[in-house]
Amino acid sequence: MISAIVPRPIAFVSSVSTTGVENLAPFSLFNMVTNNPPLVSFCCSNRPRVKDTPTNVRDGLGFTVNIISEPFIENANVSAINAPPEFDEWTISGLAKAPSIHVKAPRVKESAFSLECELFQAIDITHPISGQITTTMILAHVKYIHVRNDALNERGVIDIAKYKPIARLGDISYGGLGDVFGLPRSVWDQEKERTGQVLETMERRED
Repeated sequence: MISAIVPRPIAFVSSVSTTGVENLAPFSLFNMVTNNPPLVSFCCSNRPRVKDTPTNVRDGLGFTVNIISEPFIENANVSAINAPPEFDEWTISGLAKAPSIHVKAPRVKESAFSLECELFQAIDITHPISGQITTTMILAHVKYIHVRNDALNERGVIDIAKYKPIARLGDISYGGLGDVFGLPRSVWDQEKERTGQVLETMERRED
């Protein structure tokens, strides 16, 4: 599934432990859940051990979710190293910290889009056969959104060409966005007459 369910956005999560050790890690099982309330989710594998991120998140000090863009993908990849517990990945990432407003964990300054979050719910995923908790899903409540002005277009909407988000693919592959196109959604009030005619035609053919 990892190679087929693509592309996947990447949550670059900054958190801090109760002892003050900061942590920075990417998670590609990530997406938006709903905008009311504003929730995003990401999943943390518990193999070979429970990661620092879900532990920090459960402790309630807040965390940030930062979107990775092309200019700093290699820096972000460095932070995915399988370092021992309580190791601060910021020290090897070469990335800069930006202060948050509502949570203790810093944001990634290089990120054009960052979310300050608090834990909404942590869901432990239990394997139906072994009974082991293999994964923890974090539902994050977005408390504040940071968007860099240079990533916006003249209408105040994120410009994908400027934003340049990175997606996770299969294996060790990553990708940017290729051709982007608009596709308007059909409106029933405008299409119902034509749809009815098509259905009537199909019914006559079946008869």
